Amino acid sequence: MIPSFLTHYYEAERGPFKNICDLSEAELDRLISAERDANTAFNRFALGKDFFKIRRAADDLLIEKYIAKFGRGPAGRPFYAVLGQFDRTLSMYRDGRSIQLDLSQFSREQVTFMYPDHFVLVWSKGLYPPPPALFGSSVYSHEPLHDCLFTYDDLPEAFRVYSLEDRIAQAKEKDLWVSSYVEAHIWDPDIRKKIRM
Repeated sequence: MIPSFLTHYYEAERGPFKNICDLSEAELDRLISAERDANTAFNRFALGKDFFKIRRAADDLLIEKYIAKFGRGPAGRPFYAVLGQFDRTLSMYRDGRSIQLDLSQFSREQVTFMYPDHFVLVWSKGLYPPPPALFGSSVYSHEPLHDCLFTYDDLPEAFRVYSLEDRIAQAKEKDLWVSSYVEAHIWDPDIRKKIRM
């Protein structure tokens, strides 16, 4: 059964519903400096500024996918979540927190989904090579699924056609982080006002 909720994970100190790609270069430099030595399961800040160049490129490609799907641009960059929950994500943060969001509060255009992570967009376009550990091999193999952006209404068919439940189960067995959940994108710029903290 496909979950009817999302889980948004965030760093307690900084609060929820933020997109790192909205930061200026100076703000990003300060954040990398402050977080690079954090003892977390996956410290993206320790990877330096190059990681965030890839992240911005992936974000930009995701926005292009949104425009292609809905025929108009979003109000801003998305906030990230997972379909259902994948609480291992909490270990990405020094002091991780999470918020569960019922999908019924969003319109069709306010939440989209990808499998696996939207980073795959930069790999499918050949802009950057994927880290081998993410897919369990040294070779990235493009699949049509990697270019798909789904609405919640699309998910039942996507789960069936692409065997997403089996893919997720296999990824968890192999301890592959990125492929162990369906990524969700929240495109509602007013989400902070609607959620009681």
